Amino acid sequence: MARERKFSSDEIFNTTKILLLKYGYEGYTFSLLADTLNVSRAAIYKYYVNKEELIFDYLVSALKKIHIDLKLIDQELPFTAQLDELVTKMYKYKDLQQILVKAKEIQENDSEVLIHKKAAIQQLQIGMYSILQTIIDQGKKENFLDKEMPNEIILKFILHSVATPNSDGVKQESWLFYIKKLICSGIFAKKVSIEV
Repeated sequence: MARERKFSSDEIFNTTKILLLKYGYEGYTFSLLADTLNVSRAAIYKYYVNKEELIFDYLVSALKKIHIDLKLIDQELPFTAQLDELVTKMYKYKDLQQILVKAKEIQENDSEVLIHKKAAIQQLQIGMYSILQTIIDQGKKENFLDKEMPNEIILKFILHSVATPNSDGVKQESWLFYIKKLICSGIFAKKVSIEV
């Protein structure tokens, strides 16, 4: 007998996130999602035609939350306080970067819905990068960041540092502290000049 149970957007999105991280895009199916949620596949098909639409809806929702969260960083704070808040907020969403990479596996098709959702994802990412660029520019203005270093490299370094998996089971607070320390001070105990 089919299981008829209601589920919320948050529930389906959180489960989608967990399954994508565990099984990847290819392993993520509506059957797996239905079993995990304890609902019928038909219940999911009532809302989504295919897994691609659901994944893109999840990404739009998650990116909107991050965008709102990043906009709350007070631009009047000194750079170091902004950076601390930025890294803390990005750490909260570290899994999303892995999912965004996996989402690139989604095959392009002529679906207007998917084209629209993909454009929305790209616009949200552009908005987020704009906020991050403003913080980086502030760091250069306050002479904390090397003015010759391209913003894109600084940005990617921060994002990739935050997304570094904690496979050794270090306490979350300690892990975040060391990530912040690495971003702010590097790996050297003393300042070292690098020759190119």
